[in-house]
Amino acid sequence: MFNTLKNNFNPLLLTLIFLSSLTALAQQSREEARAQWVDSTYQSLTNVQKIGQLFVVMIQSKAPEKELKEFEEELKRHQPGGVIFSLGTPYKQAQLTNHYQSLSKVPLMISMDAEWGVAMRLDSVPQYPWNMTLGAIQDLSLLKTIGSHMGMQAKRLGVHMNFAPVADVNINPNNPIIGNRSFGSDVRKVSARALALSQGMNEAGIFTCAKHFPGHGDTSVDSHKALPVLPFTRERLDSIELYPYKTPLLQGVQGIMVAHLDVPVLTGKPGLPVSLSHKVTTDLLQNELKFKGLVFTDALNMKGASDFSPDGDVSLKALLAGNDVLVIPNDLGLSIAHLSDALKKGVLTEARLAHSVKKILGAKYDLGLDQYVPVQLNGLIKELNQPIYKQTIKKAYAQAATYVSQTDTAPIVLKSSDKVAFVALGEASPAVFREALQSFGAQAVAVSDLKNGVQALKEFDYVVVGHHRSMETAYKAHRLSPEEVSLLKDINALSNTTILAVFTKPYAVLDLPFIEEIPQLFFGYQNAFQMQQYAAQVLYGQKLAKGVLPVSLKGIK
Repeated sequence: MFNTLKNNFNPLLLTLIFLSSLTALAQQSREEARAQWVDSTYQSLTNVQKIGQLFVVMIQSKAPEKELKEFEEELKRHQPGGVIFSLGTPYKQAQLTNHYQSLSKVPLMISMDAEWGVAMRLDSVPQYPWNMTLGAIQDLSLLKTIGSHMGMQAKRLGVHMNFAPVADVNINPNNPIIGNRSFGSDVRKVSARALALSQGMNEAGIFTCAKHFPGHGDTSVDSHKALPVLPFTRERLDSIELYPYKTPLLQGVQGIMVAHLDVPVLTGKPGLPVSLSHKVTTDLLQNELKFKGLVFTDALNMKGASDFSPDGDVSLKALLAGNDVLVIPNDLGLSIAHLSDALKKGVLTEARLAHSVKKILGAKYDLGLDQYVPVQLNGLIKELNQPIYKQTIKKAYAQAATYVSQTDTAPIVLKSSDKVAFVALGEASPAVFREALQSFGAQAVAVSDLKNGVQALKEFDYVVVGHHRSMETAYKAHRLSPEEVSLLKDINALSNTTILAVFTKPYAVLDLPFIEEIPQLFFGYQNAFQMQQYAAQVLYGQKLAKGVLPVSLKGIK
């Protein structure tokens, strides 16, 4: 028996060893090829060209021709390492990508700030829900699929790096700049959702960059306009802001973006942005947390950084702090000149420069840029609008829908036989929700008909109040006006049952001092037509609401 096993086992063992050896040799061969391309490319560059590789500059594909021409000249003259595209059209962006690549000695790393897909910046493509909406979804595999579809769209456009996911834990309802961009206020749920979205994008071949390290979720100042202060203890930072970076998310992204924040307990120097702090960017992020990927600055033209130091010098300070990639300087030429002068004087060493430039070149190799292929323009718009993308978006809104009962019973299910009134608040269109409710038998009542009081609503069994605010951008106003608050209070004081349906940021209900008295709350998060349709189906028991509030709201059970 032993001999039989021995005879059968040896060939199998030898095969496994052989295959393992082949895999190891292939891996070694890839690593050698990578190192060779990185070293040879690096050696082919002048010092000024090496410094250029550190920078990412921004252009809008919708920019006027004069601006596009000036940008082209800047690319040819300074040879930056990357371009980030902002607002515009898909076809023009792809055209410009091909053109700019043809002007570059080293292929450009093309990036976008596309937190909820390329539709965040481009027209003519379907828009995925904001992160706050995705934060309500409990099925992480769906978030991974969404990330994959976002990545497929980006890759089709010739994009290599997405400045996403947002890993900020938004625990400040008054945060002016994060809000809808965050997955919520629960550190574990934020971390898990950021990782799932990143994994999906990675599967599609897109590099990701988590932000805004060490954490921008509890700020009341926009770092585009000033330097926010986080006056917290290290214990507090570890438990909230830094928490996502101590999870698998840190190794599940290829980049980390360092924010322009004043965090004295981390820097030891009040007033110094963490993006310019060696203690934070190098000692904390790279040494303590052991992040080995690319370290990006947030945009250097933001006031949180540019007010701290003159153009050029702020780029040098950011590099010496430990950042690899310097994003959107105010003046690219001046910044390169300043770093070149620092290199000549020994303030910036050749070793420090080589460290970051070779990391950038290595990332470009990993993205396949050693064998760059232009973007195929034929069929671009059609492929960016595949039916499966729209199906996934519809599914995402459905999975995010959240219905909360403030009573001890389950959320109310309306019947077609019930007398239901619908009142719309807010400036955005309630048309889809209104028509869907009317299809079940509800009756719309205009706010103008209630100017002299809400008595006209007494004859109804239920009053559904919709709060509809614009979703043109994630920063649009979400709050209820004093007049709307007063009207809602009067409606809720009637003997019938009020159902408040919120189609905007959930923080809107914090404007209601009587929120605990409203028995039924539906959270739709955005005024998307998909969510409006689904909401009516949920209220009438045709569909289930599987979403869970992603943020903690005072007064909500």
